[in-house]
Amino acid sequence: MFFDPRIHPATLTDQDLETLQIFGVRAVLAVADATAHPATPEGLFAHFDELLGTQLPRLERSGLRAWAALGVHPRVLPHRGLGQVLEALPGYFKGGKVLALGQLGLSKGDEREEEALLEQLALAHQFNRPAIVSAPGMEKERLTRKLLAVLQRSELEAGRILVDGAVGKTVRIIRELGFYAGLTLHPDHLTVEKAVALVRALGPERLVLDTAGGDGASDILALGRAAHRLAKGGLSAKVVRRVTRDNAATLFGVQQLV
Repeated sequence: MFFDPRIHPATLTDQDLETLQIFGVRAVLAVADATAHPATPEGLFAHFDELLGTQLPRLERSGLRAWAALGVHPRVLPHRGLGQVLEALPGYFKGGKVLALGQLGLSKGDEREEEALLEQLALAHQFNRPAIVSAPGMEKERLTRKLLAVLQRSELEAGRILVDGAVGKTVRIIRELGFYAGLTLHPDHLTVEKAVALVRALGPERLVLDTAGGDGASDILALGRAAHRLAKGGLSAKVVRRVTRDNAATLFGVQQLV
């Protein structure tokens, strides 16, 4: 059984959801992303409501165990009204379906984005929630180091933060600083082969595999393929479970999956 802690369900078809389960995925975390339109408080609330009110029930009807992560992605940071959004976010925590704040992060890496990230991490700390932050797609190594510097200024402890989109040049420093490192099995991030090589080289400690399924041309079978290649490469079933389920379940407090 696999737990994929980052999917984008709005673009996944019902057949996609069935395929996920055929290939071993039983639990998912659906994340708020940069698709909120317009980038206003009203647009963000509509995005959150659609994720919780439409997508989570749809995922559950398909047979998946599903939760959500809500937050303001840097690419849809509103020019006005961020405080209004942050004030409303705790109301979404009721009911036990919102496990984390996310996706957070940096896009351009300017001061405005840094302040918004720190405010949301402070909220995660206040309400005892972990956070998912994304390493930037462009200038990944430089901006990831800047992101890590911002995270170190946060009140939220490192062991409650998943830095997603890690690659070979950044995964070591992410883990050395105490964060979880997310290896995103996606054509725009990391191939299954490279992710498997990193797990073999580094071991499973604070490593999490996810697919970002539904985010563009994603590979919804990647988690199952990675598990198969790890096992075929001689890694124990315990190691495979840690990177495909247990580490994420522990971070997000879904203990019944461990």
